[in-house]
Amino acid sequence: MPKLPLSLHDVTMLRPALLLIISALPVPAYADDCPNAQTAKLGFVLERQGTKAEVRPSSDHFVHVVNSYPGGKTQNVIYYRGFFPISRFDDTARSINIPVSDLRNVFPLEPKARRALTYAPARPDKVGELISLELTVTGQEQMQLGTCSYNVLIVRNRFLNAAGKATSEHTDLYSPELGFILAKRYEERGGAQSTMKYQTIRPLGKTSPL
Repeated sequence: MPKLPLSLHDVTMLRPALLLIISALPVPAYADDCPNAQTAKLGFVLERQGTKAEVRPSSDHFVHVVNSYPGGKTQNVIYYRGFFPISRFDDTARSINIPVSDLRNVFPLEPKARRALTYAPARPDKVGELISLELTVTGQEQMQLGTCSYNVLIVRNRFLNAAGKATSEHTDLYSPELGFILAKRYEERGGAQSTMKYQTIRPLGKTSPL
């Protein structure tokens, strides 16, 4: 026997039950998967094109990062405030940046801030000449990493050798909320710019959705 269509009265009577069923259905918690200032302290994972960075904040504003590359190579990096690299170790190379300036005076970074620090690059068997780093926060912008959005500071880095000559420049896009650099921007010939950024972010320990 064919079923008759539901009447308006039937729909009205079923509405509370339907709302109860819908409310019980699981809803993807996309916002909960985006690390913030509080949850970032527990660690998070950044990924781009097969490269993965596991970021683990430590005590006294130091951050330990394990970089994994497509070829199987891994690299351990220690940062101060997730910005200045203190040491970088992998299977083939070891380098250390020995600060001469007090790094604590560089932070916090904020719009229009200008900072400077001096450090000596070193390897296990050699200490190089002093390098001066001039930091200028030129602005801020929003950056999208997958479904997550972060406000980042645009920090211009200008490196000078012992003679005061500029040797290189680049721009870091730094998230004060996460305490880490999310992208780097480089000037190309002809005034063009290229940006290398992470594509996704998730809390440490969570797997990526299928």
